Amino acid sequence: MPSPLSELLVVEVHQEATHHWAEVRLPAENRARAVLLVATHVASHRCGGAPQYFDAWRARHDGGPPHEPELLDCLLAFLASESIGTRADPGDDQHLEGFIAEHIWHLLTLENALTYGIPVRIDGPDWSVTDSGGDGLAVYRTDGALVFRLWESKAHTGDGAVRDVVNGACRQVGSKALRYLARFSKVGQSLDDPELGKFYGRLPELWRQAAREAGGGISVSTASDAVSDCFGNYPNYWDFTHDDQRQGLAVTIDDYDDFAKAVREELWKGL
Repeated sequence: MPSPLSELLVVEVHQEATHHWAEVRLPAENRARAVLLVATHVASHRCGGAPQYFDAWRARHDGGPPHEPELLDCLLAFLASESIGTRADPGDDQHLEGFIAEHIWHLLTLENALTYGIPVRIDGPDWSVTDSGGDGLAVYRTDGALVFRLWESKAHTGDGAVRDVVNGACRQVGSKALRYLARFSKVGQSLDDPELGKFYGRLPELWRQAAREAGGGISVSTASDAVSDCFGNYPNYWDFTHDDQRQGLAVTIDDYDDFAKAVREELWKGL
């Protein structure tokens, strides 16, 4: 079994008076393994409950024969969205960077590498970064009660401050949270677990009330090492009163744009 992504990273968790956040860095010597791990996670997540497609992707990635045309067409539908594309028609680089940022958040959340424990259920990432819904939702059980954290993931590759990207994401969540949560709620209400289904039905109202069960998070993947103050304005956003209701994740990867392209190359190897 490959190492968890979190074991390839240097992770430092900070608990401030108004928020919690994890500072994550990828050492250069672990870069190639991290690229492969993230690509494998993307392929597995995209293929979902149809393991024959993931198995076919992995076999081709590892040096197997080319796919039959019918299988290749199906794999392209799963793994070559507008965020990824193909070698002949690559996806938009900025979309790719955001797409990979979402899957880094997803993988680290699954691995319990952040600050809130093991989730009961995780929704996300989006099929495409151009989708209009929220990027991710994590539901936890703490002290016997269900709680949720609505997440927005961003990639920072420009010259501006990482803090500005976080502030913009906070404003985005603040204005669109109810719409995002309504979409998650619609899916979750049909779960077989009656307790979870009922909880999902209450997501928008819990956020609107700034209830103890609600909370949000911002994840940003960046090449910058200037992340120490990127969540400094967090207390100015969202009407929550407890420090753990605001979560943050700052992932620093040298040449992040090249890292995202390397993940895409690994995905293409299986097509």
